[in-house]
Parts: sequence; structure tokens; C-alpha cells
Amino acid sequence: MTRLSCDQLRAAPELGVLDVLESAIDVTLLALAAAHPELHDGDHITVPQVLAALDVVDMARALGAVVNRYRLALAFASDSSDDPF
Repeated sequence: MTRLSCDQLRAAPELGVLDVLESAIDVTLLALAAAHPELHDGDHITVPQVLAALDVVDMARALGAVVNRYRLALAFASDSSDDPF
């Protein structure tokens, strides 16, 4: 993750909170992996707490993908608006 500039935040203030969200997702995934090493077993999980943790991992990854899609859309819109034609 690169550090946002003031100009980037002025142009799209939501990028600041999206950076925080991405960091929270990263820390969540690391903490769950540390707390439940058995998450890597996949199909053999039967403990409800670990199944719930696996759901959190899946949703966190999906949220990360959506945030990335939003960033790409912002970048595309910014590139398009720079085009004088």
C-alpha cells in the first residue's frame, strides 16, 4: 500500500478511509490465522467458532476485492476526466 498524498485525498477523500479499511482487513486475516491455524484445513473444519472465523475470512477477502474494484473505478474515472477529447 502506498501512502496517499494530500492531492489524492482532496480529489477523493474516501481513499483515506478505504486505506484504513484495507489495513483492518489485513490485520483481521492475520489475527484469525494466528488464532485458528486449522483454517488452512478447509473441508475438515467442524468447530462452530472456526467455521465462523472462516466465514469472516471469506467476507473480508470479498470486501477487499470490492475496495480494490472501487479504487480501480476511481482511477479509471480520473484518467478519463484528464482526457481533453
